[in-house]
This record gives sequence, structure tokens and C-alpha cells, in this order.
Amino acid sequence: MNYKISNQRLSGFTLIELVIIMVILGVLAAIAVPRLGSTIDSSEVSTEEAVIGNLRSAVEVYAMDQVVANSVKSYPLNPFDALDVKSKNDLLYSKGWWFSSGNIRHTRNDGSEVTWAYNTSTGEIN
Repeated sequence: MNYKISNQRLSGFTLIELVIIMVILGVLAAIAVPRLGSTIDSSEVSTEEAVIGNLRSAVEVYAMDQVVANSVKSYPLNPFDALDVKSKNDLLYSKGWWFSSGNIRHTRNDGSEVTWAYNTSTGEIN
């Protein structure tokens, strides 16, 4: 029997090449995941600031409407009542916001809770 020895190299990746690729992907993932987490946190803070800003504006508009209607400046007992119905329902029933005992509360995606105090006599949100 004659066996023919071929100098052709089989195509494909060697084990060493695959291990090197896996190490590179692991390093990239280790860098990307913490950055993604901080981006999500900062976007939640920005969203909360926007919602609180909108609530402050809505409460002041409500108070000015009360001045026009009753000649007395008064603020709503619940600051979410100053919003239009769609915005109020969207925040209260699907976005993790609620109001209780003079506090506006929001539950973040990580389960932590942020609280702002609402003063019904001055309309201030802190």
C-alpha cells in the first residue's frame, strides 16, 4: 500500500487561536458591563429629575388656576393630581411612581427607592 503524504493544511482554527479569541472577548465584556451599568443609573437619575421638574411646573400651573378661579392660591393635596390624566396614569400605574404621606416616591430598576418631600401649603418639592 502506498500512502500519499499531502502538504495541504486543513482549514480551520487551532485551539490556541480559539482560546486567544475567548480571552479577548472576556476582557472586552469586563470593560463594557460596568460602563453600561453606570449609563443606566445616570439615565434613571435624569428621568427622575425630568419628572420632578414637570411635577413642579404642573403644581404651579394648578396653583395659578386656583388663583384665577377662587382668588386664593392653593396647591393640590396630591401633586400628581396637577398632571393631565394620561401623564398621571402613565407614571402612577406603570413607571413605579406613587405619592403617600406627603412624599413622592419612585422605585428604580434595581429596586432602590428615591423619595422627595412635597409641601401642600407651599407646593415645594424637595
